[in-house]
Amino acid sequence: MTSLPQLLIWRKQSADRLQQILLSTTSNDLQPNDAHADTLLRQLSNLPARPGDRAPYQGSFPNEAVSIARVKTVNRLRQLILNIRNAQFQPQDQAIDAALRSLLSMPARTTQNPYAAIFPATPLADINVDRLLEIAPYADPAQVTSLLPHLLLTMAEYKINTPLRQAHFLAQLIHESGSFNYLEEIDPGDYLEDRTDLGNTEPGDGRRFKGRGLIQITGRSNYQACGQALGINLIQAPTRLAEHDLACLSAGWFWSKNQINQFADRDDVEMVSRTINGGLNGFDERQYYLAAAKDVLNV
Repeated sequence: MTSLPQLLIWRKQSADRLQQILLSTTSNDLQPNDAHADTLLRQLSNLPARPGDRAPYQGSFPNEAVSIARVKTVNRLRQLILNIRNAQFQPQDQAIDAALRSLLSMPARTTQNPYAAIFPATPLADINVDRLLEIAPYADPAQVTSLLPHLLLTMAEYKINTPLRQAHFLAQLIHESGSFNYLEEIDPGDYLEDRTDLGNTEPGDGRRFKGRGLIQITGRSNYQACGQALGINLIQAPTRLAEHDLACLSAGWFWSKNQINQFADRDDVEMVSRTINGGLNGFDERQYYLAAAKDVLNV
């Protein structure tokens, strides 16, 4: 039985590997891999097979240069793959596995589950809903249940992989999100209008790019950087950051980008807090949740 966190990790690893393979060439000439990419895009989009007289990408991105269509296909594939959130293997997983095997010149899948022969299983943090609720007793159990697989994926993805790192990470997230209850800033965001230091240069940017995610990403520039790292166009779809998967992954991205593991390894809660908050706002509560997390995770 494959757990949902492991399945989510495999899906993300697949999206990453597809991007790596397909963008390894910038040629404007069609490559053998382009046919596999086009086929997979059609399968995941529930479109009919490509007619034999039509070149790859012509149906999805007509009149685009091959190199541009290839990039757009990769971006669309990432979105489609990361949006598969079902806890069970889906037909899409079989299609993704088959495409990867073709691109990697691997034999067809026989008895293994999709992905299992391509990516090793990932060690996951020993954290469950009950343990999270011990640390954050004011959290909504349903919300924690929905967030947990994405939290486990995020901790595995960004090497938040020791109990001490996990304790610091969870403590900060619990404080920043009001015990996981708020994935989006309550304020409408008008106070962020014209904040050019955040890249808010267009009318409506304050509301459009207000704080979202478990470590609130704020401002057009930060949305753009985060989206580029995660392979999601957050400029076009900023509210995606308030959905469970990206709320967690964006927090991991911020944590990694600012190299916060080094402070967690030193058990330096002040530097962890300053890096996230820019100061020590709510420091007593951050320390309280850290102590609770250490106790539950046996640090």
